[in-house]
Order: sequence, then structure tokens, then C-alpha cells
Amino acid sequence: MREVRAEVIEAYEEYEGAAPEVAALPAIDLTHNQMAAMRHAFNVETQPMRILRGALLGRRLVFRCPFCGIGESSTLDHYLPKEQYPEFAIFPENLIPCCAVCNTRKRDRVLIDGTDVRMFLHPCFDSIPNQEFLAARTRIEDDALIISFRVRRPAGMALRTFRHLQSHFEALNLADRYRRMSLDHLGEYYPSLRRAYGNDENAVRVADELIEAAGDAEAVAGINFWRARLYRALATNDAFCDGGFELARIQYRPN
Repeated sequence: MREVRAEVIEAYEEYEGAAPEVAALPAIDLTHNQMAAMRHAFNVETQPMRILRGALLGRRLVFRCPFCGIGESSTLDHYLPKEQYPEFAIFPENLIPCCAVCNTRKRDRVLIDGTDVRMFLHPCFDSIPNQEFLAARTRIEDDALIISFRVRRPAGMALRTFRHLQSHFEALNLADRYRRMSLDHLGEYYPSLRRAYGNDENAVRVADELIEAAGDAEAVAGINFWRARLYRALATNDAFCDGGFELARIQYRPN
């Protein structure tokens, strides 16, 4: 591999210089054996790879999957697929600690079909817009709490940015995953809501509890954290605050 060392180092530098828009980078010219050797360096658990994997997965900041924010980071994804870009097979900036669900759903996809817009956010380089783009809606229907999530385009957001966020959200099936996580979380959160409601059945206190919880979640994880958006949506749901939260206990299915 010494014969292509300089080219690989140059490719690393070009990656860092182009990030996050790395999808347009050309793959370097490698022989079949060189490509196989580079993929082998990742696929085979050598001591250097064990050290690199442990360092990446051991970072406290990446315990939660940066693609979805709900799963445990237990695998390494290649942001640029190693099949097309073997030179980045063990490049740390291209290795994203993530959950198995996101890794499986992302596969080798890079661009939205027919466009030059990247399908997924790059956790190492993309900045999340400080605008509310994740929307949650809640309603009570037929004695069931219905929750839904979607990505919306706030005023002033560039269309390209919106398409990027929307693609990431849809490709990773976050609407359904956030919905299921919400129902699970509310079952655990039920005692706090019950205490806020009290014997005098005060719906305003429940709404205040939810608003305070939303603020705490936003302070830790940002305004588009799924749990923060859920709390704010529920705080405006009068039926939920006035005893409808009992449905969270009924629908809760602990493991």
C-alpha cells in the first residue's frame, strides 16, 4: 500500500476541505488488489482497527446515534460507501458511529436520485439549522393517542436545506420511529403527568409540566429534538392535559 500512500493522504485532505459536500469527490484510481486491501483493513478485526473502532464507539458524545437520536451507536457506517470509495474505508472522518437500524436503512446511498443533494446529514460536518423544522402533531381519537411527526420548511429556509433534511428524515423512517418512541416514553413519563394533574384535576399544571420539560430537552439537545417537539405539541392538546394522558399509561407496553 506504500505506492498509493500519498494519493490516499491527499484524498483525506480533499475530503476535509470539501466537507460536508463530499459526495462530489472523485474516487482515486486504484487497482483491484489495492481496493481489496483497503476494504480488508476495515473488515478484518486487526489490532489497529480494534483500536480505531473502540475510540470511535467509545466517545461519550456518540452513545446515541447521530443519525436518528434514539438508537445506541453500536456500529460504524461509512458516510461515503467503502465499495465506491475504498480509500476512505478507515478514514475516521468518514466513519460514523450509529445504530444498526440507521446503518441498515442508509446502506450505500449518498445522493437523492436525480439530484446533487445529499440524502443524509453528515454528523461530523453538517450544522443543524437553528430553526424549528421538526413538527409533531397529537390528537385523541377513538380512545387512542395518535402522534405524528414530519419535517416542514420554516420561513427563510433554503429549499436545498429543506430537501436535505426531509430526505434524511424519510430515508431513515424517522416519522414512524419517533412515533413509537413517543408512545413508549410517555408511558414512563406518566407518573409525572399524573402528579401534575393532582386530585383537583388541574390541566393547566399538566401543560406547564410539559412546557418545562420541553425547555429542558431543548437546552440539552436543541429545538428539533423529537422529545421537545412532542412535549410542546402535547402542551397545546387540551384533551390530553385534562386527563387524556391516562391513554399513555394504557398504551404503554414495557419490555
